[in-house]
Amino acid sequence: MKKQLLLGISVMAVAATLLAQTPPAATTTTAPAPPPAPVSEPGHYVGVASCANSGCHGSTQPLKATRILQNEYYTWLSKGRHAQSYNVLFSERSARIARNMRVTGKAYEASLCLDCHSTNVPKSLVSGRVDREDGVQCEACHGPASGWTHAQSVARGMTDLRVIPTRGDLCLSCHMGNASREVDHELIASGHPILAFELDNYTESMPAHWNWNDTHGVRAWAVGQAVAFRDSLANLSRHARGEKWPEFSDMSCYNCHHALKNSTWRQERGWPDRAGLPSWSPQRWAVLRLIVDKAAPQQRAALEPLVAQLASRVGHMNDAAGIAATADDTRRIAETLVARVEATPWSEADVRSMISTLASDRDFILRSDVHAAEQTALSIQSLATVLTRRNAKLARSPFMKSIDDLFTELKDREDYDPNRFIEKLGNVKSSM
Repeated sequence: MKKQLLLGISVMAVAATLLAQTPPAATTTTAPAPPPAPVSEPGHYVGVASCANSGCHGSTQPLKATRILQNEYYTWLSKGRHAQSYNVLFSERSARIARNMRVTGKAYEASLCLDCHSTNVPKSLVSGRVDREDGVQCEACHGPASGWTHAQSVARGMTDLRVIPTRGDLCLSCHMGNASREVDHELIASGHPILAFELDNYTESMPAHWNWNDTHGVRAWAVGQAVAFRDSLANLSRHARGEKWPEFSDMSCYNCHHALKNSTWRQERGWPDRAGLPSWSPQRWAVLRLIVDKAAPQQRAALEPLVAQLASRVGHMNDAAGIAATADDTRRIAETLVARVEATPWSEADVRSMISTLASDRDFILRSDVHAAEQTALSIQSLATVLTRRNAKLARSPFMKSIDDLFTELKDREDYDPNRFIEKLGNVKSSM
């Protein structure tokens, strides 16, 4: 099943729409110019020209002569959204965000934007030609390419993205954020989209420049949930210890940002604490807690009270030290989960059981938020895709249509109603 683009994806996804009216550059089957002379010192960036030779990764067609397709550069350039990510910084929306953030210069010149929308590295580490216009180019994900050889690339600095936690950390460094770059509340208030991310779903939404293997699919989905939860706790701890606390991007946007005339369902749902308090968003815990039931059930008993304590402290906002300490305690347990989750096998029966469990998670959906609902929908879609790989007929079944309906419900976050979403989850379960 072709994965659909999902709400909340970063501005990179918007770039594809903005560029749709721009005729693509003409392409030929002529081999690109030979790459520049290799730099022997590892850790330096040499630019995409070093990847583009047709004998390396620049073929216009997969050569199938080795386990490497050898058309990776061409796939990235002609079809990948990462190659277009810089261009979105020329949009009016990006200009407005830059004005609101009071950055010096234009959005397409500001490190705040370039850190995620280009390969923005120190000049002292550039030995070839790294252009902003290349967007998120090969070395942004695979590491600085100087000194690589075919046999020694990982040993000499290539990022091994076959290691799922490594890939999760890398993707989340932009799609969720870390100490060096993040979409915080100030940036969201300035106009940047709120980010959603699920490792397997977003990976498989991209044009593949890799061979599909067991580091994709269910394992990637499960490990991605564990890594995202762990890393979100590191962010929360850092925020609570910083000067900007409270950092509202850690909280559920729509507890505060909503039309009061449509707030009845919130009142019917009730509040875990005093009515009207902000709340910690459980989006990174929503699905993982169900994975933990399979991979490490004893750990859920240890995590549940910590998560509840964390949510309460974040909602009250007045105990930054306690929030940081609780986040750290929770993160230490979450760290041990990553390897356990990665080692957990998943049969087809397990996949179907998890879809059913997610589709039956009524009580949690009612008391959480739209961001948690997004994670549920993204997860069901990822797991369903695993089933369609084994049975292509499922791709046109009522089951897949019911999953598409989940995203219709989530298309407008401001109009989200958990009761309608739960009803559509019921359709997913009944159509399996």
